[in-house]
Amino acid sequence: MKPLLAGLVVFAAGIFSAGFAAHAASFDCNKAATPTEKAICADKTLSALDEQLTHAYKQALTRAGDSPAKLRAGQRAWLKDLSNECRNGIDCLKGRYTERIKELDNTSVALATGTTYTGSKFNIGNASKQYDFVLRMRDKCDPPTQADDGTCEGPGQVQIYAKGGKSPLQTINMDNIYVSFSKSKQPLTNSAAMYDYQGVINVGDFNFDGQEDIAIQNGNNGSYSGPSYDVYLFSTKTKKFEYNDSFSSLIESTLGFFQVDPKRKRLATMAKDGCCYHEFTEYAVVNNEPVAVARRIEDMRNGDGDTVVVTEETLVNGKWKSKTKRVKQ
Repeated sequence: MKPLLAGLVVFAAGIFSAGFAAHAASFDCNKAATPTEKAICADKTLSALDEQLTHAYKQALTRAGDSPAKLRAGQRAWLKDLSNECRNGIDCLKGRYTERIKELDNTSVALATGTTYTGSKFNIGNASKQYDFVLRMRDKCDPPTQADDGTCEGPGQVQIYAKGGKSPLQTINMDNIYVSFSKSKQPLTNSAAMYDYQGVINVGDFNFDGQEDIAIQNGNNGSYSGPSYDVYLFSTKTKKFEYNDSFSSLIESTLGFFQVDPKRKRLATMAKDGCCYHEFTEYAVVNNEPVAVARRIEDMRNGDGDTVVVTEETLVNGKWKSKTKRVKQ
């Protein structure tokens, strides 16, 4: 029996997570070294689940169209969590495998390129200077019937065209797209007002390389049920928009879409803990990764009712410098 876990690591990530064999192509039970590999070899059910997982992952990649980076990032994270959480636990491994197979089987179901859509279609030409977008929802997604704002969500697809182009440059399939409509009954774009409806597609130069990048709202999975996005940075090498997990996670872990300051080449976020603690952070972008460089913390929990404890932190030569003061409200 030749379990496929190590091969899956290579196939999924192109790299090896800690704790897995380094020779995936030649891995077999005679060479099992880690507790996870030995557990798979020792249990027929777990070995069968390992084979099912490989198949499910390959099928999910096929359905992901020409933008599989998010799926690969998710698989890397799952493999890392698996090695950390289960160690030598057979039951834990079986449970995590079963859950992941189900997740992969549900990934982008019926959204592969060539799918016949019976839902809604929206042409979006006002979001970008360089690109037009076609938003296709698998199910019916009607604008509000009244002059009020409205929303809908579900599996969908975003097609990206050069301005005025006839053929899509790229297609992004998503398990869920969250659409907010304006009073004119059109999908909102380039809208990031905090505590308000967000643009289904926001466009900007997020990494300050002179190229437009895009973000697509995938739901409201952020802090305090705030918006969450899949962020895609344009690659001058591949001429494609490539999913970036760090930018996407930055939005999900804070309140609303990050602010972009093109002159200073800085991103800014806000986070909070209840009513009385607020954290404002600035980021530089290094190798397409947001790196925190300054932070202001306003904490009323330790104040005396009339003052706020303000801490300002700055990254200087790789080390954080901070100063704290009390400010009257």
